[in-house]
Amino acid sequence: MNKKNIVHIGTFGQPQGLKGEIKIIMFISSLESFKNLRQYLKEDAESEWHFVKFRHVGNKLIAMLEGYKDRDAALALKGKKIYSSRKNFPKTKNNEYYVIDLIGCEVINIKNQNLGIVVNIENFGASDLIEIENNLQKKIYIPIHDDNIVNVDIRKKIIIVDPILGVLD
Repeated sequence: MNKKNIVHIGTFGQPQGLKGEIKIIMFISSLESFKNLRQYLKEDAESEWHFVKFRHVGNKLIAMLEGYKDRDAALALKGKKIYSSRKNFPKTKNNEYYVIDLIGCEVINIKNQNLGIVVNIENFGASDLIEIENNLQKKIYIPIHDDNIVNVDIRKKIIIVDPILGVLD
C-alpha cells in the first residue's frame, strides 16, 4: 500500500495496568470513529495491529492488542504510530475536510498575499485553528470559521482567508 493512502489515526501512550492494556492518543474525533475503522496499520503500511478490546476512560482510549498480555509487552508499543487506510474513512460532506487534506495547503489572503503553508490543525480549547508556518518559520493561527475562511480548494491545495481584525497583527 502506498504511504500517501494511509492516515495517522493514533499513537500508543503509556501502559495501563498490568495486563497489557495501553493508552492511545487518538487523532480522530471519537472512540466510535476509531473503532469503526476496523483496520489498523503499522508504519510499514502493510502489517496490521489487531485489537482485542477498547474501552473509554474519561477522555482517554484504552486498548488491548492480540499477543500483548502484560505491562512490559505494552510498554514496547509506547510511541508507535497507528494508521488506517484512507479508503476506510467516510466521505466528507460539503465544507468538511480531513486534517490530512489541509496540511500542506498554501494559505493566501483575499489580497492574494501568501501567508504560508498549513502545518497542522490545533485546538487549545476554544475552537479549531489552522496553524500556518511562513517562510520566516513564524507560526500564525487562524480560527476555522466562516468569518475567516473564504474558500478551501483541496485539489489545488489552496486556502483563501480573510482573517478578522487582529488575527495577523
